[in-house]
Amino acid sequence: MSVYQDFNGIPTLSEVAPSLVFEPKREALRHNGLLVKGKFAIINPTIGDIDPLTGLPKGEVMQAVGKNHVANPYPVMWDSIREGVELSGLDTSQIKIKFLIAPDGGSYSADIIFKQYEFEPAVGDVHSMRFRIYASHDMTFKHHIQCGLFRYWCSNGQASIAEKLEVSAKNTRSADPEKLGRIVADFPARLEAEAELYKDMMATSLSKDHAMEFIRDRVATYRTTSGAIKINEKTVEESARIWNMYGNLGDTGYRLFNVITHMGTHVTGREGTNMARKQALIEQKSQALVDTTEFRQLVGLAA
Repeated sequence: MSVYQDFNGIPTLSEVAPSLVFEPKREALRHNGLLVKGKFAIINPTIGDIDPLTGLPKGEVMQAVGKNHVANPYPVMWDSIREGVELSGLDTSQIKIKFLIAPDGGSYSADIIFKQYEFEPAVGDVHSMRFRIYASHDMTFKHHIQCGLFRYWCSNGQASIAEKLEVSAKNTRSADPEKLGRIVADFPARLEAEAELYKDMMATSLSKDHAMEFIRDRVATYRTTSGAIKINEKTVEESARIWNMYGNLGDTGYRLFNVITHMGTHVTGREGTNMARKQALIEQKSQALVDTTEFRQLVGLAA
């Protein structure tokens, strides 16, 4: 489910992403037919070639792990999150959910937008609270929840500029929904500080030339294997195109912020690409860029 769907309350995983509901198998790992000591394969038994003898999928290896690794089914953590959000008292009467799932089921990310919690740092610039849930069997992600703002006009998931709101969510049968609920209950109030900083960026003048100079220096410049410094002009051109899309924001620091978060949100890939992993990697780069002193000075968040 790579598009948003509307729900009243957080559904079960079987209702929203049935391909993630499976009991991972654990088998001794073999290489060229020989057992690998102390290593095991974590297998998704619902996919793979069909066994002509049983008529069932042979399964596909998601990850090789050590002897102490325990792979609990995805619904264990999902149900813990559902219970924790319910205990938090957050309003889930109008939510939207989207999943990005690895082709082999080895990892996923899920976005939950809470439409009842809206923020408007500038007139007409409406955001809602968004949770992003990460989980994996292939070690792509640690199991955790991130909270941030989602901008409706461009469907951008915004990078954090005030504080990083996230909580570990154990994928174990000993997970503590009550503890998780207490933490996430405070997220809407803490997002207010985030939205206030958007106003500071809106009040900071920044020309397109200066914005593109920053993109050229910090995003498009790279070093080749031979040590030569080069500039990816296509990246600069694409950034300029995105800048032009946000003309309603004026020549401001907030406009540059949206250019960067746009690049981190609107990610594409070929068929078979693990889009959950790809998007997470690109968003990490966007967040690292937003965290730099140079960026914060440029957009009015630091002296």
